[in-house]
Amino acid sequence: MLIKDRYEAFMNLGVKPTYQLWERHLTRKINSISIIGIVNIVCGILFFTLFKYNEYVLICTAGVIVLIAVIALNYYKNYIWAVYLFFIYGFFGFFVPMIVKGGVESYIGLFYFPVIISMIMLLGRKETLKHFITLSFFCFLSITLIGFGYKLNYIVPVIPYEQLINMRVFNMVFCIILTLSFTATIVSENVKQEEVIKKMLVEKEILLAEVFHRVKNNMNIVTSLLNLKKNMSDSEEVKVALEDCRNRVFSMALVHQNIFSKGNTGELNFKTYIEQLITEMGKSFGKEKEFKIHLDVDEVHLEVATAIPSGLILNELITNSFKYAQPENGHLQIHISLKNDERNIQLKVKDNGPGFFPSDKTANSLGMELIKDLSEQLNGVYSFNNNSGLEFNLKFKSLAN
Repeated sequence: MLIKDRYEAFMNLGVKPTYQLWERHLTRKINSISIIGIVNIVCGILFFTLFKYNEYVLICTAGVIVLIAVIALNYYKNYIWAVYLFFIYGFFGFFVPMIVKGGVESYIGLFYFPVIISMIMLLGRKETLKHFITLSFFCFLSITLIGFGYKLNYIVPVIPYEQLINMRVFNMVFCIILTLSFTATIVSENVKQEEVIKKMLVEKEILLAEVFHRVKNNMNIVTSLLNLKKNMSDSEEVKVALEDCRNRVFSMALVHQNIFSKGNTGELNFKTYIEQLITEMGKSFGKEKEFKIHLDVDEVHLEVATAIPSGLILNELITNSFKYAQPENGHLQIHISLKNDERNIQLKVKDNGPGFFPSDKTANSLGMELIKDLSEQLNGVYSFNNNSGLEFNLKFKSLAN
């Protein structure tokens, strides 16, 4: 347990409280590949010392010092400084001198692969894309310099042929080990990061569900209080006002109730919502006049920020039809259409009343002002038309699409 704690403490060197999750794990990955690199280079020093390849010992010793500096930069500065030192030194301070002395035939160039793989895996995010492009340029530049060095005979390997065989074996074996080590440690950190993300998502869903549950309960209490006050009032005007407020609160509470009951804290099935809202409003106004509501509704899913204003708009339109639409035959007809063309949501509500006239007292009522304001809140395009009754059209985009 003590060894594990010390290992975790080392891995978290440089991790700051302000870091995002991916930054914390990127910092840990840099510490990990740095220590793996140090172990690999120390093995190289032992190998070169054993076979008396003294010209490589100095290069490897410098490599150990640089990798310790990478860990220090990761701790005292940040991961970007550490990443640049790690890769730029690898391209120019390690590969170029090693190839100059040993030549391509020594297979030292194989070490480009684990380093490039680690660079891709470390900087594979949009936040680090510009750094990845910059370091890729340095990688390409170092390879180009080596290539032109051979082409123009500026690079002349000094390693004897007898040593070349041992160098090839060593470089091939340790290249494979380094590749597997880098990949394993980076993938391991990616898995840990994914587990943390999953845990955070579960916790978020639980918290959101609790919020929806509490909001739903509180709104149900408000609707009950409004209903109770309405029943106690002797004023018909007060009763109508309280009933309107109750229906508005209920339309919002119904959103939270549906999302909580379905266990989906992200989106609302608006078709189901419309059916439930109509049923409730039918109970409120059905005693006053005969009515029939026709539905032509697609399966549309809306996020909460869109569902609540959409539900309030629908509530106001249906309330307006029940209050002010007086069909000649006395039988109220309301048509509700909701269509999703994968780009826009189109809502249409039409009744068979007398229609809409700007001079009417309803034109500047609170309900109409709410409809206009909520439509603008949705960034929607809306219109009121007279088409054998009042027709309202609204087109808006949903974030859920």
